[in-house]
Amino acid sequence: MGFAPAVAQSQNAHQTHPMVQKYPNWQPVDVEPQAFVAAMSKSATGVLIAPPPSQAGKREPQRLRVYRTVLEAIQKRSLEPGARLPSARLLAAEWQVARHAVDEAFEQLQIEGFIERRVGEGTYVSNETATPQRPAAAPLVRPPSAQALAVLQRFAVFMGKPRRLEFPHKVLATQALFARTPMTEYFPLDTWRRLVARAHGPAYRQLLTYGPAAGLPQTREAIVRHLALTRGTECSPDQVLVLNSPMQAIELIARVLLEPGDAVWVEDPGNPSLAPLLRALHAQVVPVPFDDQGLDVAAGRRLAPGAAAVYLHALCQFPLGRRTTTARRAELLAWANQSGAWIIDGNFNDEIAHDTSSPMPFQRLDNADRVLTMGTFEGILYPALRLAYLVVPLQLVPVFVAMRGLLGDHSSNAMQLAVAWFIDEGHMSAHLRNLRRVSRERGLSFSAAIERHVPAWARLGPTHAGTHACLHLPPAVIDRDVVKQIRERDVIAIALSSMSDSAADLNGLVLGYAAFDEADVERAVAVIGDVLRLARRP
Repeated sequence: MGFAPAVAQSQNAHQTHPMVQKYPNWQPVDVEPQAFVAAMSKSATGVLIAPPPSQAGKREPQRLRVYRTVLEAIQKRSLEPGARLPSARLLAAEWQVARHAVDEAFEQLQIEGFIERRVGEGTYVSNETATPQRPAAAPLVRPPSAQALAVLQRFAVFMGKPRRLEFPHKVLATQALFARTPMTEYFPLDTWRRLVARAHGPAYRQLLTYGPAAGLPQTREAIVRHLALTRGTECSPDQVLVLNSPMQAIELIARVLLEPGDAVWVEDPGNPSLAPLLRALHAQVVPVPFDDQGLDVAAGRRLAPGAAAVYLHALCQFPLGRRTTTARRAELLAWANQSGAWIIDGNFNDEIAHDTSSPMPFQRLDNADRVLTMGTFEGILYPALRLAYLVVPLQLVPVFVAMRGLLGDHSSNAMQLAVAWFIDEGHMSAHLRNLRRVSRERGLSFSAAIERHVPAWARLGPTHAGTHACLHLPPAVIDRDVVKQIRERDVIAIALSSMSDSAADLNGLVLGYAAFDEADVERAVAVIGDVLRLARRP
């Protein structure tokens, strides 16, 4: 069935069609969708091209200006091969030049092989146009900063040649057992589409303008309720800022609370992006080990007793999966009260944690308003949402909102509103229950597969984090070598040693299990077991 009128399907309908009554010999034409689209595309006006800039004091024939402007656009690939140009009439009107000047310029470009003029179809950039050689780049007057070059060196392994359409980390994000893979297969897309469509409805047209620097009031209120129910945090909507990512929260904190050269404790091992970002913001990074009780406060005191801030994942540490005990939290708060340091309590999918016996959150133990709570919806909803939040002490709200407004990178109003509805209409609770159930089941399957396939000398760390765990290896088996070997068999892991910002003796594999079904986990763990047994042979 094409785009022909439905009345053509029956003889009676055909005879009574108004076109037949007016024109007895009329017959409907059945047009296939592809042909219809092709026909419609012929009516397109071609790409919009900015007119050639006027040069003061320089008179140039119109045809030469048109020729040079179109040629430069083709050579710079602003106009790619196959792109349709505007008609000569339309281009002459848009550029306010004579029609014959455009015709003459197009004729010369066609002679030189840069464009094709097809009768009845239009004018197109030739598919045979050669890519010009780029001139050598001129030397920079000043090189990039040392911090920027350090970031480049740290993340060069993740950077490939740019393509027309990039899917960053596409391979890593879909292969077992990559630890940062989100559980997007369980995200309720139908529900989400309805909420997003509602947020883009006529009643919310005002949301197409700039939003408040701290975020929509509805979203901030919903986040307060979400935090109270999932993390036991008590705060007011005024304390909440809606951001785009956890790294943006770190940048905002550094700009508001840190002076250049201030020391910051960070977990070791920890998020590999954190230390380069803090150094780029001119902070002094102090890696502090994470033991069975959590962040080693005594080690931090020895390394930098006067640090200005400390960042940690107190509930579910990434990558080790350990948590900071209540006693260690009290010790950390006591040190912060003595030194005046800020405590930044991070989040890595805390809402999916398996067990329910979590310690009292830092924010409720804090009597001196020195705790800032970070979180994100990337892991529990989906990463492309780009919505995170930061809860700050009440006395710091004005300066944080002012800095956020200065940076001007506000989050999407429609997405904020959709998240608020998702929380307040009960969809978030249902979604989290489902994620916890699946993650618990897959965690058990993962642990069982480790017991079946992995040598006993490889020790599995805590799995109650909900999404990931660390497989600790003996010094004789180098984690980076294992990562390379299992990748050749389509299994992805993160080398624990690569997540350390110090010379700590860390050796293991960081593995994700919640985003992969039982069959994928079984196969991937079997591959890891094979590689480990071969690596340990004398």
